[in-house]
Amino acid sequence: MQVKTFFIIEDHTITNIGLQKFIQEKTGAVCLGYAFSKSEAEEKLNLLSSSNSTNELPDIIILDLYLGNENGLDLLKVIREKYPEIKILVYSMYAKPGIISIALEEGANGFVEKSASETILISAVKSILAGETFVQQKLISSIFTYKTVFDGLTKQEQKILKLILNQKTKSQISAELNIVPRTVDNYLSRIFDKTGCRGIKEIFEKFAK
Repeated sequence: MQVKTFFIIEDHTITNIGLQKFIQEKTGAVCLGYAFSKSEAEEKLNLLSSSNSTNELPDIIILDLYLGNENGLDLLKVIREKYPEIKILVYSMYAKPGIISIALEEGANGFVEKSASETILISAVKSILAGETFVQQKLISSIFTYKTVFDGLTKQEQKILKLILNQKTKSQISAELNIVPRTVDNYLSRIFDKTGCRGIKEIFEKFAK
Protein backbone atom coordinates (compact mmCIF):
# COMPACT_ATOMS: atom_id res chain seq x y z
CA MET A 1 0.00 0.00 0.00
CA GLN A 2 1.43 3.37 -1.04
CA VAL A 3 2.18 5.77 1.80
CA LYS A 4 0.18 9.00 1.56
CA THR A 5 1.91 12.37 1.66
CA PHE A 6 0.99 15.89 2.74
CA PHE A 7 2.22 19.49 2.64
CA ILE A 8 1.48 22.28 5.16
CA ILE A 9 0.89 25.94 4.22
CA GLU A 10 0.53 27.96 7.42
CA ASP A 11 2.14 31.26 8.42
CA HIS A 12 2.32 30.65 12.19
CA THR A 13 5.50 28.73 12.99
CA ILE A 14 4.25 26.79 16.01
CA THR A 15 1.02 25.77 14.27
CA ASN A 16 2.93 24.78 11.12
CA ILE A 17 5.38 22.58 13.02
CA GLY A 18 2.64 21.13 15.20
CA LEU A 19 0.52 20.16 12.20
CA GLN A 20 3.46 18.44 10.54
CA LYS A 21 4.12 16.22 13.55
CA PHE A 22 0.50 15.65 14.53
CA ILE A 23 -0.80 14.63 11.09
CA GLN A 24 2.17 12.36 10.49
CA GLU A 25 1.70 10.69 13.87
CA LYS A 26 -2.09 10.23 13.59
CA THR A 27 -2.40 9.23 9.93
CA GLY A 28 0.93 7.66 9.02
CA ALA A 29 1.19 10.05 6.07
CA VAL A 30 4.59 11.56 5.30
CA CYS A 31 5.19 15.32 5.28
CA LEU A 32 6.81 16.34 1.98
CA GLY A 33 7.30 19.94 3.04
CA TYR A 34 5.87 23.13 4.43
CA ALA A 35 5.60 26.82 3.63
CA PHE A 36 4.83 30.00 5.53
CA SER A 37 3.80 32.19 2.57
CA LYS A 38 2.18 32.07 -0.86
CA SER A 39 5.46 32.63 -2.70
CA GLU A 40 7.31 30.00 -0.65
CA ALA A 41 4.52 27.49 -1.25
CA GLU A 42 4.56 28.06 -5.01
CA GLU A 43 8.35 27.76 -5.14
CA LYS A 44 8.47 24.53 -3.13
CA LEU A 45 5.61 22.91 -5.04
CA ASN A 46 7.32 23.81 -8.30
CA LEU A 47 10.49 22.13 -7.06
CA LEU A 48 8.58 19.00 -6.05
CA SER A 49 6.96 18.80 -9.48
CA SER A 50 10.07 19.58 -11.52
CA SER A 51 11.99 16.96 -13.45
CA ASN A 52 15.12 17.84 -11.48
CA SER A 53 13.60 16.65 -8.21
CA THR A 54 11.81 13.48 -7.14
CA ASN A 55 8.79 14.54 -9.19
CA GLU A 56 6.61 13.78 -6.16
CA LEU A 57 3.69 16.03 -5.33
CA PRO A 58 1.80 15.69 -2.04
CA ASP A 59 -1.50 13.84 -1.97
CA ILE A 60 -3.04 16.57 0.19
CA ILE A 61 -2.27 20.16 1.17
CA ILE A 62 -3.47 21.64 4.46
CA LEU A 63 -3.94 25.32 3.65
CA ASP A 64 -4.48 28.34 5.87
CA LEU A 65 -6.41 31.11 4.10
CA TYR A 66 -4.73 34.09 5.75
CA LEU A 67 -0.98 34.03 5.20
CA GLY A 68 0.11 37.32 6.73
CA ASN A 69 -0.80 39.95 4.16
CA GLU A 70 -1.38 37.33 1.46
CA ASN A 71 -4.70 35.79 0.44
CA GLY A 72 -4.85 32.01 0.66
CA LEU A 73 -7.81 31.92 -1.72
CA ASP A 74 -5.54 33.22 -4.48
CA LEU A 75 -3.06 30.45 -3.68
CA LEU A 76 -5.84 27.85 -3.64
CA LYS A 77 -6.78 28.89 -7.16
CA VAL A 78 -3.16 28.65 -8.34
CA ILE A 79 -2.71 25.19 -6.84
CA ARG A 80 -5.96 23.91 -8.30
CA GLU A 81 -5.03 25.17 -11.79
CA LYS A 82 -1.42 23.92 -11.75
CA TYR A 83 -1.83 20.72 -9.75
CA PRO A 84 -5.40 19.44 -10.17
CA GLU A 85 -4.45 16.06 -8.74
CA ILE A 86 -3.62 17.46 -5.29
CA LYS A 87 -6.36 17.38 -2.65
CA ILE A 88 -6.77 20.56 -0.59
CA LEU A 89 -8.08 20.88 2.96
CA VAL A 90 -8.64 24.45 4.09
CA TYR A 91 -7.81 24.84 7.80
CA SER A 92 -8.72 28.35 8.84
CA MET A 93 -9.43 30.47 11.89
CA TYR A 94 -12.07 32.26 9.81
CA ALA A 95 -14.96 30.03 8.86
CA LYS A 96 -17.73 32.36 7.78
CA PRO A 97 -20.08 30.95 5.11
CA GLY A 98 -19.04 33.24 2.25
CA ILE A 99 -15.41 32.22 2.53
CA ILE A 100 -16.26 28.53 2.88
CA SER A 101 -18.46 28.68 -0.23
CA ILE A 102 -15.79 30.42 -2.29
CA ALA A 103 -13.11 27.99 -1.13
CA LEU A 104 -15.23 25.01 -2.16
CA GLU A 105 -16.09 26.64 -5.51
CA GLU A 106 -12.39 27.22 -6.14
CA GLY A 107 -11.70 23.53 -5.68
CA ALA A 108 -11.04 22.86 -1.99
CA ASN A 109 -11.93 19.30 -1.01
CA GLY A 110 -12.76 20.22 2.55
CA PHE A 111 -12.97 22.92 5.20
CA VAL A 112 -12.27 22.75 8.94
CA GLU A 113 -11.98 25.68 11.36
CA LYS A 114 -8.96 25.85 13.64
CA SER A 115 -11.11 25.69 16.77
CA ALA A 116 -12.29 22.21 15.77
CA SER A 117 -11.16 19.20 17.77
CA GLU A 118 -8.10 17.22 16.74
CA THR A 119 -10.40 14.30 15.97
CA ILE A 120 -12.32 16.36 13.39
CA LEU A 121 -9.09 17.52 11.71
CA ILE A 122 -7.78 13.98 11.39
CA SER A 123 -11.17 12.72 10.16
CA ALA A 124 -11.07 15.42 7.48
CA VAL A 125 -7.56 14.49 6.35
CA LYS A 126 -8.38 10.77 6.20
CA SER A 127 -11.70 11.33 4.41
CA ILE A 128 -10.14 13.56 1.75
CA LEU A 129 -7.22 11.16 1.24
CA ALA A 130 -9.85 8.45 0.68
CA GLY A 131 -11.38 10.49 -2.13
CA GLU A 132 -14.24 12.07 -0.21
CA THR A 133 -15.10 15.68 0.59
CA PHE A 134 -15.33 16.91 4.15
CA VAL A 135 -16.94 20.03 5.59
CA GLN A 136 -17.09 20.35 9.36
CA GLN A 137 -20.65 19.55 10.40
CA LYS A 138 -21.29 22.72 12.43
CA LEU A 139 -20.49 24.87 9.39
CA ILE A 140 -22.98 23.32 6.99
CA SER A 141 -26.19 25.12 8.04
CA SER A 142 -24.55 28.56 7.72
CA ILE A 143 -23.48 27.69 4.17
CA PHE A 144 -27.09 27.02 3.17
CA THR A 145 -28.20 30.30 4.78
CA TYR A 146 -25.52 32.19 2.85
CA LYS A 147 -26.49 30.43 -0.39
CA THR A 148 -30.06 31.70 0.01
CA VAL A 149 -28.76 35.27 0.27
CA PHE A 150 -26.30 34.74 -2.60
CA ASP A 151 -28.96 33.29 -4.91
CA GLY A 152 -31.05 36.41 -4.34
CA LEU A 153 -28.40 38.55 -6.06
CA THR A 154 -28.01 39.14 -9.78
CA LYS A 155 -25.04 37.54 -11.59
CA GLN A 156 -23.07 40.81 -11.53
CA GLU A 157 -23.89 41.38 -7.86
CA GLN A 158 -22.70 37.85 -7.11
CA LYS A 159 -19.39 38.54 -8.85
CA ILE A 160 -18.90 41.73 -6.87
CA LEU A 161 -19.78 40.05 -3.56
CA LYS A 162 -17.20 37.32 -4.25
CA LEU A 163 -14.57 39.94 -5.01
CA ILE A 164 -15.37 41.76 -1.76
CA LEU A 165 -14.94 38.51 0.16
CA ASN A 166 -11.63 38.05 -1.67
CA GLN A 167 -10.56 41.37 -0.10
CA LYS A 168 -10.60 43.29 -3.38
CA THR A 169 -10.92 47.08 -3.24
CA LYS A 170 -13.52 49.05 -5.21
CA SER A 171 -10.86 50.12 -7.71
CA GLN A 172 -9.75 46.51 -8.16
CA ILE A 173 -13.36 45.41 -8.67
CA SER A 174 -13.81 48.16 -11.23
CA ALA A 175 -10.72 47.06 -13.15
CA GLU A 176 -11.45 43.33 -12.96
CA LEU A 177 -15.05 43.65 -14.16
CA ASN A 178 -14.25 46.49 -16.58
CA ILE A 179 -16.89 48.82 -15.16
CA VAL A 180 -16.56 52.41 -13.94
CA PRO A 181 -16.29 53.07 -10.17
CA ARG A 182 -19.70 54.76 -10.07
CA THR A 183 -21.31 51.60 -11.45
CA VAL A 184 -19.54 49.59 -8.76
CA ASP A 185 -21.05 51.92 -6.16
CA ASN A 186 -24.53 51.39 -7.63
CA TYR A 187 -24.12 47.61 -7.45
CA LEU A 188 -22.77 47.85 -3.91
CA SER A 189 -25.79 49.88 -2.84
CA ARG A 190 -28.10 47.12 -4.08
CA ILE A 191 -25.95 44.43 -2.40
CA PHE A 192 -26.13 46.32 0.90
CA ASP A 193 -29.93 46.47 0.64
CA LYS A 194 -30.27 42.78 -0.15
CA THR A 195 -27.85 41.55 2.51
CA GLY A 196 -28.88 43.98 5.22
CA CYS A 197 -25.32 45.24 5.55
CA ARG A 198 -24.33 48.90 5.89
CA GLY A 199 -21.02 48.76 4.08
CA ILE A 200 -18.17 46.65 2.72
CA LYS A 201 -16.64 46.18 6.16
CA GLU A 202 -19.89 44.76 7.53
CA ILE A 203 -20.27 42.42 4.54
CA PHE A 204 -16.75 41.13 5.07
CA GLU A 205 -17.32 40.64 8.80
CA LYS A 206 -20.66 38.91 8.24
CA PHE A 207 -19.66 36.50 5.50
CA ALA A 208 -15.86 36.23 5.56
CA LYS A 209 -14.05 37.01 8.80
